[in-house]
Amino acid sequence: MNMTFEKAKEVGLSSATAVDFMKYSVDAQGNIKLDIKATEQALAQDAALITTPNVNVPSALVTYIDPQVVTILFSSMNTTKMFRETKKGSWTDKSFQFGVEEYTGGVTAYSDFADNVTSDANTEWIERGNFVFQTVLSYGELEEANAGRAKLSLASQKQRSASLNLAKAHNNINLYGIAGRNIYGMLNDPNLNATITPNVVTVGGSNYTTWADKLQYDAANIGNHVYNDISKLWGELAAKNGGNVDQNAEIKLGISNSIAHFLNIPNSFGLTAMAMLKSNYPNLTVVQIPELTAGGVNTLYMEIPELYGVRTAEFAYTEKMAFGRVVAELSSYKQKVRGGSCGFILKRPSLIARMTGV
Repeated sequence: MNMTFEKAKEVGLSSATAVDFMKYSVDAQGNIKLDIKATEQALAQDAALITTPNVNVPSALVTYIDPQVVTILFSSMNTTKMFRETKKGSWTDKSFQFGVEEYTGGVTAYSDFADNVTSDANTEWIERGNFVFQTVLSYGELEEANAGRAKLSLASQKQRSASLNLAKAHNNINLYGIAGRNIYGMLNDPNLNATITPNVVTVGGSNYTTWADKLQYDAANIGNHVYNDISKLWGELAAKNGGNVDQNAEIKLGISNSIAHFLNIPNSFGLTAMAMLKSNYPNLTVVQIPELTAGGVNTLYMEIPELYGVRTAEFAYTEKMAFGRVVAELSSYKQKVRGGSCGFILKRPSLIARMTGV
């Protein structure tokens, strides 16, 4: 009787019909390689011991575990590609005030006795709250030991999970703020200007505004239609800034990933909207933000990131990710991870334009 096989039974590895392991060898890396020829010879010698014509093998010996663990993908978190993040204050602060100033006044013809035209400045304070949020990690000793047998680092996995969950929370606050709090996002800040509508294309007596319809009913000119809608959005932005911006400025165009492919569909002359945009707006950058599609409606979001040394808007956070102390319990450990955000801080609404319904 093979004592190794008997010891395997003692630790719970057994079969009602098997009498021994198949022959195998183990290389320097710990990989198990079956020796089929040696197994056949052993079977021929031990045929009298086999009561049923079969050869069983423990599943663990014929199961390959891939050492690369694949992470499940979530929606991309691209808000910080649109606006910069800035740390403000501390997580203990309850609210924040951000100053915005406007210059007023003018000039008149000089006179020793005239003082009727002045220069002045108006200051407005934007108040925003601070939302502190958390998640908790827990590590069980048996759980950690079991994961270790699969060569998994359970603690680092859970820490990566916490970092992802906090990043998703920051991204969500950047977009929508916090309901019921004085914290807003880039899509719902009350100081944003109203959205505009796309150009209307008439084909066969019917009017179309979405890019999907324009492609379906006027495919030869789709590149032109996409370009014209984006140019209309630029025209809205330029008109609100009194000549302070031009087409050579740094421009960011936010677009949903679900319609971004329209930028690269050529017209009948082989020109795409992207090619025409790069030709006329050389410093334009496209940022794909999935949340710009909501309820089947697509929105374009255009901004000038900076003008005269002042950022148009920014995302303010008090803490990105802070780990608390590890608390030991009877046979497990817990650790709290927190973050804090003030949401979207809009300083110059005129430098942002939006178009809904493309």
